Amino acid sequence: MANLSEDLESAQVIEQRWKLDGLQIIIISINNFKRVTLTTNDNIIIIQMNGTEKVYDSTQSKIVDPFLAYTPNGIVSSLLIIGALVAIALALGLGIIIGHFAITKRTSNTSSKYDRLTKPADQRNYQTFINSIQPANIEANLKDFTSRPHIAGLPEDLESAQVIEQRWKSDGLQVTKLKYNVLLSYPDNNNPNQVTLKSDNGMVIFQTAGVEKIYDSTQPKIVNPFLAYTPNGTVSSTTLFYANYGELEDFQTLVSLVGNASLQGSIIIMRYDHIFRGDKIMHAQYFGAVGAILYNDPADYAPFGTTSNQVYDQKWFMPPSGVQRGSASIMNGDPLTPIYPSTDYMYRVREDSVRFLPKIPAQPIGYGEAQVILQYLQGSEVPVEWRGTLPNVTYRYGGELRNASTIEVKTYNRLERKDIYNVIGIMKGEIEPDRYIAIGNHRDSWTLGSVDPTSGTATLLEITRVLGQMYKNDFRPRRSLMFCSWDAEEYGLIGSVEYVQEYVKVLGARIVSYLNVDLAVQGNYTVAIDTSPLLFDIILQAAKMVPSAYDPPGLTVYDKWMNVNRNNVTNEPNMGYGLGSGSDYYGFDQLIGSSNMDLRYTYNFADYGNQNSYPLYHTSYEVFSTMKNFIDPDFEYINQAHRTIGQLWGVLTLLLSETLVLQFNVTRYATALIQAMNTLKPTDPTLLGIRIIVVTILYIN
Repeated sequence: MANLSEDLESAQVIEQRWKLDGLQIIIISINNFKRVTLTTNDNIIIIQMNGTEKVYDSTQSKIVDPFLAYTPNGIVSSLLIIGALVAIALALGLGIIIGHFAITKRTSNTSSKYDRLTKPADQRNYQTFINSIQPANIEANLKDFTSRPHIAGLPEDLESAQVIEQRWKSDGLQVTKLKYNVLLSYPDNNNPNQVTLKSDNGMVIFQTAGVEKIYDSTQPKIVNPFLAYTPNGTVSSTTLFYANYGELEDFQTLVSLVGNASLQGSIIIMRYDHIFRGDKIMHAQYFGAVGAILYNDPADYAPFGTTSNQVYDQKWFMPPSGVQRGSASIMNGDPLTPIYPSTDYMYRVREDSVRFLPKIPAQPIGYGEAQVILQYLQGSEVPVEWRGTLPNVTYRYGGELRNASTIEVKTYNRLERKDIYNVIGIMKGEIEPDRYIAIGNHRDSWTLGSVDPTSGTATLLEITRVLGQMYKNDFRPRRSLMFCSWDAEEYGLIGSVEYVQEYVKVLGARIVSYLNVDLAVQGNYTVAIDTSPLLFDIILQAAKMVPSAYDPPGLTVYDKWMNVNRNNVTNEPNMGYGLGSGSDYYGFDQLIGSSNMDLRYTYNFADYGNQNSYPLYHTSYEVFSTMKNFIDPDFEYINQAHRTIGQLWGVLTLLLSETLVLQFNVTRYATALIQAMNTLKPTDPTLLGIRIIVVTILYIN
């Protein structure tokens, strides 16, 4: 038994045995351990127990008498126990009698609990919300958050998180700020990354600036152009190839013309667009290149010309000095903790063993700089579909550079573990508190981010202000509302993915929908929505309730949508069915499986050269004046695009929160699958499986 001499003897035997086994022994001694025994001493002895057990073997060693460890020493009277039981019985009986005669009986056939559970939505709340969104507040939010850079992991980003945390607390939300320690990437602002052309004797022919032209001297310093997670290093080659958009098919075409051996040890230059930048670099790496260069061709980012009066700062198109930053990681979440959340206690893989990060140096440059470099290309001319619109450039496949020149890519990037912060605000539901309607936007930006993501952040803060005021005026949501400000989205959706990974079981059981807005406003023409099929009908319902921006009074978002982006087959507005991995809906869509949506106000593509993105994406020119002058100028007017997005986003949130029975139409899945099926080739082996699923859904419904 513990603390007795025999127990010590047993410990010594084990100690000696383990020493013989070659183990290192540590003995921890705890002194003054006291044994406690229980004794009884009734005044009236009916049966007295001797407190020991019968001994059957007289040779057996003496052991401790029966007792319950840690029970106190003392005497308990049977009269005291009986008295206590009688008192409890009398009190219980008296309570039943009082309750029977004192409580008024309900005569209604419907219980108050049932009335509460089936309470319909108050339609007045929708109009109250719509009327309360103030564009001046959104403008003030946007101006504040674009006054400082907020790249993830740096103090300015934490400052923005703290501002949101305090704002949401003042709105009456239950707020938590969650920290994750993740692997991020930064350039050296004292040593810009550069691309250099050198002559055969090593003289510099041309060198990129490594920074963008400054149009506003009062603008705060932001991070130099770089591609996050590409390694530090210097590579050079006498061969340079042009691979169009860097798609796999582009490389296959290039290899078929110049041979795979020619690409070994080369540097590849590619234009942005069509696919993710990280895939471009990985393709170059796969085909044997030692370095990569990316640039924005004016065909995609300045389609109406590159003279000073046709680009920023006179218009919103990319100027020659503009450079798009971005992540080159092809995974989502923290690279060191795949699948698991990057909490302090989590195991991390070694940085050099991460398979999803590029291994070759790469650097983005402006198209004014690319123009000079492309003039040194030799080889055959590319087909029309590979050609951009740079003046005085003949687009060629490349090979050995002219005049025996050499091209060099030098980068000073570094990897660094940093703390990031998600801010989560909760407005608890009154009837179904364990069902969440989540809406979110990421907070971090490569630059000042007036479009991506701060237009969304500014709008989200106005939504929480209005809902907070409604809550103070006795509004209570049926289901809980969860507001999310994500960090480190630009690095690979890290903040939202880590959060989902940490709480995947709870969220999977409770999330109804996640409504994402990354960049709220990139134009003022109409809405653009990508969604899970189940949300289609409820989105249409919300769109019919909200006035359209920059249109005559009485015209709703739905009306404008139908006028400019109608599906002529279904006679409904066009929506993108399904969500990929482009923003923070990824974790909810792919890991949780909830029904989700991504929303933005966009431009008329036909009026802007059918470009796939707003031209100044991820450049230092995403400033407040860009939004104010070119994208959404009418902050002072009631039908401003930010206001419309805020109204639509908020009304959709309320519909999902307040509607007694959610209008989820599963036949929309069949429509989505049919559309997907029509994009496949007839010989695709997945076609039969999709047809079976579609027929099954239609049969069930």
